[in-house]
Amino acid sequence: MQKEEIIELLKKFGLTDYESKVYSALVLSGPSRVGQISKESQVPQAKVYGVLDKLIGKNMIEVFGVTPKEFKAIDPGAVLVELLESRERENKELRINLKNLINILKATETSSEVIEGIWTSKGNKHSEWFNRLVSMFDKSENYMYFVTRDFTWSSKLAEVFKAAIKRKVKIRTVAIKEIDENNFHRAEWFGSRGAEIRIFKTKIHPRIIVADGKEVLIRLDQNPTKFEKFPFTSIWSADPALVTVFDSYLKNLWQMSEKVDFKTIKKKLKADKEFKA
Repeated sequence: MQKEEIIELLKKFGLTDYESKVYSALVLSGPSRVGQISKESQVPQAKVYGVLDKLIGKNMIEVFGVTPKEFKAIDPGAVLVELLESRERENKELRINLKNLINILKATETSSEVIEGIWTSKGNKHSEWFNRLVSMFDKSENYMYFVTRDFTWSSKLAEVFKAAIKRKVKIRTVAIKEIDENNFHRAEWFGSRGAEIRIFKTKIHPRIIVADGKEVLIRLDQNPTKFEKFPFTSIWSADPALVTVFDSYLKNLWQMSEKVDFKTIKKKLKADKEFKA
């Protein structure tokens, strides 16, 4: 197995790119000092120190008390089993929390009003939901988290998206299905213009947008498998307690999601198209 393949596999266990490179370098090279680790992993030496601290915190490496210090990878067999079990526990917790959140939200029966900082709208009122989304982009200052299926695009959304990126707003999008020929170009448009995109595959999940930890917008599709002309319930809130729950949930979901490589996806879609032809 090539070194690049090992790094990609480690990333699937939840490690960052730098963590995967540093850990694989230590496994392959044995006990090493920071300079050697930087050379073998191709991670800038200034970044290696922080990565080593994180790997120590995850019980993946150990340090020898010599001067200068040396670092050694803990047995990969034990490490990967623990990472997998931890990921499975987090996945289970995410699904339990998601189920509870959906049950709470579905209990909301109000039709179109604001009550104590919570606005809801039922039916096929896409314009109301969309206007809320645009407003959140306009007000965003630091970050936005999205859960999407289709990578909705329009000229107005493109305008406020680019303005937010220009303000250095960090935009992180989690897709709940694989990027395919139906949504590839929209997803690539956002990705090529500054959005970070990851995938967390699941059959049913509400659309959720959180901005700056200050407001949340949720869309509950009455038929989650339908792609057009479907009724849905919109919920928006700036209530601190409710927003905090979703803010924490999306940040956790982001960490659990897999990174997207558009070049690889593009090659696969091209190969599939040629095969069908």
